[in-house]
Amino acid sequence: MDLNAINDKLEQHEQKRLNAVNQAVKQTIAELGDIPAPFAFFLMGSAGRKEQLHATDQDHGLICHCSDDQLPYFRKLGQQIVIRMEQAGYERCSGGVMASEVRWCKTNKQWEAQLSDWLNQDTFEHIRHLLTFFDGRVIYGEAAYLDELKKAIFMAIDENPRLLSRFAENTGRVPLAMNIFGKLLVKKHGSNQGTLHIKEQILFPYVNGMRLLALAEKRLESSTLERMKACSNHLDTTMINSFSALLEARLNWQTEYQAFAHLNPKFLSKEEQKQVKQWVIEGRRLYDHVEKVVDEHV
Repeated sequence: MDLNAINDKLEQHEQKRLNAVNQAVKQTIAELGDIPAPFAFFLMGSAGRKEQLHATDQDHGLICHCSDDQLPYFRKLGQQIVIRMEQAGYERCSGGVMASEVRWCKTNKQWEAQLSDWLNQDTFEHIRHLLTFFDGRVIYGEAAYLDELKKAIFMAIDENPRLLSRFAENTGRVPLAMNIFGKLLVKKHGSNQGTLHIKEQILFPYVNGMRLLALAEKRLESSTLERMKACSNHLDTTMINSFSALLEARLNWQTEYQAFAHLNPKFLSKEEQKQVKQWVIEGRRLYDHVEKVVDEHV
């Protein structure tokens, strides 16, 4: 298993999603006529970060440079995208984070107001929505539209640096993967008894840490690996290669054990278990370091 395998898997998903969007655009044009204004369709979540190695649920939105009376056209387009992606194997998001929903399909002016509202209300849920948005990546349409909105977040941070502390409070709530004695903390009950949650316990310290650092450093990159490269002056130089190896291992686990969300350490060799523990330690160390960097910005 190597990075080429990861890139191939990511490319397969990218092409499937693009095909779905193209089909949705054609269907909407056939039903409603030509697209009335430029727009950007963006992915969020693991797909936005280029970390989606298997078909999970949908996380996406639309930014439309249009008048309010043209917005229903794009809501219809969003509905078509959801249908086509579902047909391609991507389940609908149970939380409604999809371009068919009012919250995630807006004009650029409405998006500016929405981001401002999330920042001003400053609840756990609103900050979570904002951080979800920040992981966005345009795959169809005008990429600059999303960049403009991310820059508006940077401006808000400049005006109120303490927002970074609120972001840190939101992203720091990651379940532990190992106790002080070096024992992996697996699930004790239920259908996934004896397993680790790959994303939440192993990946998220890296993901959340690098998102937080990207916000502090005003970086537009969406993927964790790209954020690491862009902010390499803050990291141990070996960490980028280590995280790449973690992504490789994750693909291997999901291919060999079909463990799309959970991993049973019993399936791993002693050397592999040792490596998992090292990633857990490194991810926590990375997040703790980022929090110190953020404190310097506040």
